[in-house]
Amino acid sequence: MASHQHHDSKAFLKQASTTYPRVTNLSSRVRERVNTALKRTAFEAIPDYDPGTSIIQATNSYTVTVNLNDVLSVKFDSYYYPEMAAHGVTGVSAVTLDLRTGNRYPFECLFRTGVNYEAVINRIIEEQIVANQIPMLKPFEGVSEDQEYYLTPDTLVIFYPPYEYTPGAYGVLEFKIPYTQIREIIDPMGPIGRIMNMQC
Repeated sequence: MASHQHHDSKAFLKQASTTYPRVTNLSSRVRERVNTALKRTAFEAIPDYDPGTSIIQATNSYTVTVNLNDVLSVKFDSYYYPEMAAHGVTGVSAVTLDLRTGNRYPFECLFRTGVNYEAVINRIIEEQIVANQIPMLKPFEGVSEDQEYYLTPDTLVIFYPPYEYTPGAYGVLEFKIPYTQIREIIDPMGPIGRIMNMQC
């Protein structure tokens, strides 16, 4: 019963307050794939909460961070404040899509095949942690194959939710990496390569 209650509460929150974009100017097959991915990612931004607790504040938003050369990247932000809680809960998610096929780009598809992109990205992130004196709760463990990220016209942004590496008060932890800094490892046929070619 508790599981069913949790499911119903989460479904209600999704329908009541979650916002996400919808594309319209694509073929029906691609449009359905893109819109399904956008909706799913928006719901992934909803943070965990106790289904038996009333939510006194809930805000959801999204930002289209890039829409160039059939590459769409969208970031979703959610914030919930449960009743009687000491603080609110923040959730974040993102998706990058190929508008020609509707396919989602996993993190590894940003880079050339066979290059040790993890080592390059990890080194840049570790340098940013030191340079910006980021208050880490634990040592940085490195990026993963399914790493969460979003793209802008000129940067790759890798992010982590509050408490994964930093205190809740710090907010969402973001590492912004200019494309020019990782040009040598970018797949020219991947989404970043297409964005950069669009701007040449």
